[in-house]
Amino acid sequence: MNHRAPTPHYLIPSWRCSSGRHRLVFKILRRIVVLAGVLVFSATAAIAQTQTVAPPEAMVKSLNDSLLYMMKNAEALRFSGRRDFLAPRLNTVFNLPVMARIVLGRRWRNLNQNQQQRLVDGFSRLTIATYASRFDGWSGESFEIRAVKPMRDKTVLVKTAILRPKADTVEINYLMHQFKSGWRVIDVYLKQSYSELATKRSEYSSVLRRRGFEALMRKIEQKVAQYATAG
Repeated sequence: MNHRAPTPHYLIPSWRCSSGRHRLVFKILRRIVVLAGVLVFSATAAIAQTQTVAPPEAMVKSLNDSLLYMMKNAEALRFSGRRDFLAPRLNTVFNLPVMARIVLGRRWRNLNQNQQQRLVDGFSRLTIATYASRFDGWSGESFEIRAVKPMRDKTVLVKTAILRPKADTVEINYLMHQFKSGWRVIDVYLKQSYSELATKRSEYSSVLRRRGFEALMRKIEQKVAQYATAG
């Protein structure tokens, strides 16, 4: 009898992606350009603009290297250490404020400035906690960048894979946009077709519609706390 390795946390599927959802991301992204004037949301943007812009695959490689280090040292770091280790790295590679805005879509405009900032902060902490929880051990895995596919609107899809010695390869693709501050991730696709943002967009829209903003923030905080408790 063949025994398959248990499914790692990073393989938990999200919402299936489609070309329609790609178009939705691009549409919202263009709207952000028009409304904001510039696509700079990071506190380090002014510094980043003075530096040489790293290509998208270099940004993803730095993320992969960080994840691999964290996986190999997961037990010693524990959840809090993994979270603290990842926070500055994900904030550099991901454009978390833009991702939060894409998740809310047109509902973003219904929030006041304080609510928008709270949503960005909560979304960012949840994203970091999610990755710290998912990549919680190492069993010989390695990372590989397989291709960079040009898209439209200064966007590319960086195709990567997690190679597992005793199990199937896992494909993780990063949708990246070239901002004023450089290339940043704006969505993640597991197994080529499961969109992280589409999952959250469906979930957040439902909570906002039925229960309101404060209920959404409580839900986000509860998930962050659950990850921390699980370790």
